[in-house]
Amino acid sequence: MGMKRGSLWGKRIGGRRCHPETRMRDAPLTDDHGRGKVTASYTTRHDDVTAATGQPTHRDDVIAKTGYTTRRSDFIVAAGLLCLALLLGGGSPISPIQRMIVEIAGVFALGWFFARGWHAPRSRAITTGLVLIGALVVLIVVQVIPLPPGIWRTLPGREMVISVLDVVGAGSTWLPLSLDPTATREAGYFLIPPIAMFVATLHLDRDAQLKLILLIVAAAVVSAVLVMIQAQGAMWLTLYDAPHATKGKGIFANKNHNAALLVVAIPLAAMLGRSALRFAQQSTQRAVTGIVIAILALAVLGCLSRAGIALLPIALLACVPVLGGYALVKRHWKIAVGAAAALVVAAILIAQSSIVKETLDRFGASQEGRYVFWPDVIAAIRQFMPWGSGFGTFVPVFRMSETLNAVHQTYTNHAHADFMEIALEAGVPGLLLVVAFLVWFGGTAWSRLRGRIDAPDFSPMLTAATGILLLLAASIVDYPLRTLLLACVFAVLAAILASPLRFSATSNPFGTGRDTVPRHPRRKVRL
Repeated sequence: MGMKRGSLWGKRIGGRRCHPETRMRDAPLTDDHGRGKVTASYTTRHDDVTAATGQPTHRDDVIAKTGYTTRRSDFIVAAGLLCLALLLGGGSPISPIQRMIVEIAGVFALGWFFARGWHAPRSRAITTGLVLIGALVVLIVVQVIPLPPGIWRTLPGREMVISVLDVVGAGSTWLPLSLDPTATREAGYFLIPPIAMFVATLHLDRDAQLKLILLIVAAAVVSAVLVMIQAQGAMWLTLYDAPHATKGKGIFANKNHNAALLVVAIPLAAMLGRSALRFAQQSTQRAVTGIVIAILALAVLGCLSRAGIALLPIALLACVPVLGGYALVKRHWKIAVGAAAALVVAAILIAQSSIVKETLDRFGASQEGRYVFWPDVIAAIRQFMPWGSGFGTFVPVFRMSETLNAVHQTYTNHAHADFMEIALEAGVPGLLLVVAFLVWFGGTAWSRLRGRIDAPDFSPMLTAATGILLLLAASIVDYPLRTLLLACVFAVLAAILASPLRFSATSNPFGTGRDTVPRHPRRKVRL
């Protein structure tokens, strides 16, 4: 097919042969792909194209317009790893077989993408994220390197270990910084699946990434249904053996982790519902979205998790801008008023239930669980500062610092406050990594959301940022990211937020659809 000589996207530009995506200087622009007269001549460099079209001049946005499509094999690897994490990654340390299977799958996924070479889009956010991951891996490696006695004997918190080794005549042995190198290596193996999930998601286009979100929401719905069945007394329907035979665990070994997944899935479901409105009957899709969100919200209450109930209003409020915000309320104000009234009535009725009353009463239980042993954790942190005791060493270290008031018939496996546990195990370097991640997350979220409230990618980006924020908030009073399932979900959301690709109005998680970003974009330019 031939095109006119003046076409910007034709085979020839100004008498010179040119690939459709090649940026050239002084290329004539037309009003409609070569049809009609040339209206102006313009220097078509990256910055000039963005200036002429009114698009942002950020380099990430320029990369997004070059086009990117997912290889089918890449999506199969990413979806397979996520499915394994969703099926087997909700367990506890007493279920090592399931964890090992997911870790082996993570090794395979990393090997797959390394063997094929990096072909994902690049951006400053991705580079910084990979640097943070590399710094975490280096920190773990440093903790297991044997040190000469003159160094490790001067490390804080080793007095008891030194006295025991001196008694048995092993005081001159080379030992690593970590008090339990085996546990620290296992902590490093734990990172393989989420790192692989982060890399795999970066290699997907936006439609494929939305399909991963669909898998996460589907798993959350299954977990919500299990919560409702378990609430009827069917405790045999649990996937993991755990010392606490409580209700509301769903596909997890811990009800708090299940509640964290459910609250994260609520805005994800709202985002998928909005994306599907373009491809299905709107009334049907609204009803399905509302039912899914209601099921997830009720299941959060059924988990009997204080953290889940505290985060539930945030998750529900996040659905408002995700679904369209003020414009949606203004357009369908009757539906909005009815939904608000229904929520108020439902909240009043639910608040009268014995399950919710029991959970609310636990907010004031100052003599329960973590409130009792947190002072001992803080004392251990002070003892091992500034270098920490090593990743994965919480259990033996806490036993050395545990007071009689905190002694219980079951042992404490985590600090139930992830940031405190990081401070204990990784010391100042670990806290610096946490601060660096928070800076990266805040800066990336701001750059992705600023000035794009009407853009097609605002809703998915806001949802990803909200999901990360909810998991970080849950980590203040628990350890959700120390389960492979939620760690992989966290990695997917972080990759979606970091990727420079743009969502389009045709992004569809429920079908094949067309590519998120066309390979040869065509646009009208009027000067």
